Amino acid sequence: MDISEKVNQIYKNYEDRNLEAVMAALPDNFCFEWPFESSTARYCGICRGKTELRTQLESLAENFVFNSYRATNIIVEGNKAAAQVELNLTSNKTGDTFGATIAHFWEFKDGEPAHLIEYMDTALMAHQSA
Repeated sequence: MDISEKVNQIYKNYEDRNLEAVMAALPDNFCFEWPFESSTARYCGICRGKTELRTQLESLAENFVFNSYRATNIIVEGNKAAAQVELNLTSNKTGDTFGATIAHFWEFKDGEPAHLIEYMDTALMAHQSA
């Protein structure tokens, strides 16, 4: 499976809420980064390894209902990939349903996902989880 197929499959698995398949597609030392200021974003920082990432994703699932999650505009060049992801979420805290767009930037090493950086509207997420 090439990088494009791997990225597309990971997104499809996450869209289907199949966390086990997502985790199986990532190496143990996978790094997921939310590069935000902790005072403005609850879900910020770096998850080093699948265990930390799983904990963070499970926390997100406890706080938000994922009504839809769809990757669009996936671009792969060499060992890098980028995607725009369209979300529709319901906050368990506020009860509000809202849309959000996030940007993902992947890095692969030896054909395997190594690092993912996610950018989002942190003010919107902070409001919905406050």
